[in-house]
Amino acid sequence: MYLVLNKKFKKGLVAAAVVIPVIIIAVIIACVIGNNSVRELSRADIDDNSAVTLISHRGLNVLAPENTLEAAVKSAEYGYGYVEFDIRRTKDGVWVLMHDEDIERMTDGEGRVGDLTYKQIISCRIDEGKNLKDALSYVITVPTLEQMLSLCAENNLKPVIEIKDGGTEYIPELLSFIAARRNTDMMIISFDREQIEYISSFINSGRTTFMREGIELYWLTSDLSDETLETAAKTPEIGVSFNGNKAGTQKEIDAFTEKGLKLACWTIDSPSKLKKLYERGITTFTTNRIVYTFGNSN
Repeated sequence: MYLVLNKKFKKGLVAAAVVIPVIIIAVIIACVIGNNSVRELSRADIDDNSAVTLISHRGLNVLAPENTLEAAVKSAEYGYGYVEFDIRRTKDGVWVLMHDEDIERMTDGEGRVGDLTYKQIISCRIDEGKNLKDALSYVITVPTLEQMLSLCAENNLKPVIEIKDGGTEYIPELLSFIAARRNTDMMIISFDREQIEYISSFINSGRTTFMREGIELYWLTSDLSDETLETAAKTPEIGVSFNGNKAGTQKEIDAFTEKGLKLACWTIDSPSKLKKLYERGITTFTTNRIVYTFGNSN
């Protein structure tokens, strides 16, 4: 009897040793697929696409590497009208797309953007192993702001430019650069309040050909606190884009809108969360995966 049970027990262990890893692998695959999937706006019970403005976060980065031309093309394919991307200035004054201060997470190189020349940066490739969501047969390098603006014009995308480098000393040069290449409406956003106020005053001063019409400025902030409201109310022409996963109660939203302030939020990936914020009056959302349609790729 003992031997029979022992054999059955051993067989059970063997079966478990085979089945459990399979289950674990299946769960992992399901999670990866789920995390990389896009979700239609209709899942938020919003059937009118014109009711909200969806901004793809760093491009449609669940299908292509963030802050690349490929991610922007995916944004156009899936119905976005706006594409957000981050810019930083190289050591030799070229504006490139990069979220982090350094290039290590996104490329096979290393070093801070501000310490590297443009030639050094484009000699690196976007690291497929870490960041490439779609297998491509060619090398992707870090794009420039000029390349992205050209691509936006070709694909009927409105740029949402997030300035990652702090300070204001280079703003006149940057705005002149953008003005010479601008042919559509756009947004300029920053977490640096002083910077975004400087941009607003510079544009309004007439010291640039960068016309204010068709330009929206947003200050990025985590919360909708009383202190944030007090600061934002001083320059109501600058909108407030807040972290929609940490703020956005009806009371908070009403306090800002009553002051005539434009509100947007980031980064909303849950249709149910988007629906709640939409019902509270928010209509502009930055998102990694919520799309208007499934696009040409499906």
